[in-house]
Amino acid sequence: MQIDQEVIRKVQQTFQILSNETRLKIIFYLKEKEQNVSELEAAIGLSQTAISHQLAILRKHNLVCAKKIGRNKYYRLADEHVEWMINTLLIHSTEDLS
Repeated sequence: MQIDQEVIRKVQQTFQILSNETRLKIIFYLKEKEQNVSELEAAIGLSQTAISHQLAILRKHNLVCAKKIGRNKYYRLADEHVEWMINTLLIHSTEDLS
């Protein structure tokens, strides 16, 4: 089977995006429920500016999406594929492989 170089590049880029600790924490919190920047700020302990910057990167790469309710934007995982990927990585990371 031959895999297209563009697909390899996109997969590699996704792993690079998820290798950032703050972005990964955001993903874990959003896996549990939709949240706004203030909620994520309180949970992660970084400034709203820092959280917003990381959310912009996650949105650009289609890992999260947002909807506006009143004056707030609420973020969630982009789709079931992202949730599946994160759940699979969590299971794999917590397996006892010894």
